[in-house]
Amino acid sequence: MNNRTIEVFGPAYLDRVSRVDGPILGAGQGPPLDLGVDGEWEKQGNEGLELVAPDGFTIALAVPADWPGPRGVVRLSRSPREGAKGRRELAVTDWRDDLGGMGAGFAAALGGNLTSALGPVTDPTSEMITRLLHHYGIAHRPLRVPDSVADWTLLVSSGPSGDKLPVGFRGCHAALGIDALASQAGGCDLRVVAGLRNEQAARLLSAPGAHARLFAPTIRNMRESSPSARDLAASIDVFCCNQAEWLALEARDEVAWRVSVLAVTDGERGARIQFTTPDGSSAVLEAPAVRRDHPPRDTNRAGESFAAALIQTLLDHSWDATRGVVEPSLMRLALARALTAGSLVIDRLEFGFPTSAEINAALNGG
Repeated sequence: MNNRTIEVFGPAYLDRVSRVDGPILGAGQGPPLDLGVDGEWEKQGNEGLELVAPDGFTIALAVPADWPGPRGVVRLSRSPREGAKGRRELAVTDWRDDLGGMGAGFAAALGGNLTSALGPVTDPTSEMITRLLHHYGIAHRPLRVPDSVADWTLLVSSGPSGDKLPVGFRGCHAALGIDALASQAGGCDLRVVAGLRNEQAARLLSAPGAHARLFAPTIRNMRESSPSARDLAASIDVFCCNQAEWLALEARDEVAWRVSVLAVTDGERGARIQFTTPDGSSAVLEAPAVRRDHPPRDTNRAGESFAAALIQTLLDHSWDATRGVVEPSLMRLALARALTAGSLVIDRLEFGFPTSAEINAALNGG
């Protein structure tokens, strides 16, 4: 990876990581949660925090005395899970502010150069994000958006219970001009586009100069229609998402046919990869998650860790994205390393990713 040029386009957020004392949805509400929603701070209060979905499902959080906010009522853009009912009461056991965002994650995991939006230098959150990027050694090209504030996320995590709910408060990335983004796309070995609106992603993915292109969507990308994820597919070499995101996409068969490599993760169930072999046939590999003798500490960043290790392994073994085919033996190795990377990262509480050497050591050690 030392001589590889990697461009990453995606958000760098401030994450207010808030760990709670139980599963976010509670017993009988399905598998662990891994879904991002947008939030709007509707009513400020003096006590705890209520996250209220459009269908009335409510997550009530008791917060510690040093909690900096928000307090009161936050309206969610959609329900964390269809059919969730009632009121779920949890306590925030600890919290901290850290670097977040898919752009920052991929840049850190791959050693890439990040292009992302920030507010003006007078915006305190933007400057905190800048300091965190520097702290973690991430090369950053900021695109300043006047009269806007930085994005930030209230990230509710259940730790050992294995689920997370990022609630995004949107600012400068939604206001970022497409031309400003596209002007930064140059020649590179790998271009990663993660967590941006489809209109922005379409320009970046179709811009010339990239040997390989990886797209990591959010569920919002799957639901957008102009352009749709199907419209983007012809410009994508590797498409990585989780199961909830994949099921939210209507044109799944067409997208799977158009992209060279499709990887769908599904928590403890592992992952599934569809790809084309050198003889032109379509192949599917499935593997369970790495067996663990202890529960996860924090499932945040598992998706970026998986996707980064997957594409890293392919490129390290001279995969030619322009041909679009992969030897099954190489894909088995890439899948194993990706699952191992995902298992390693969920043992971390702080922002960060396993190195290639750590992935190899864990894989070789069983």
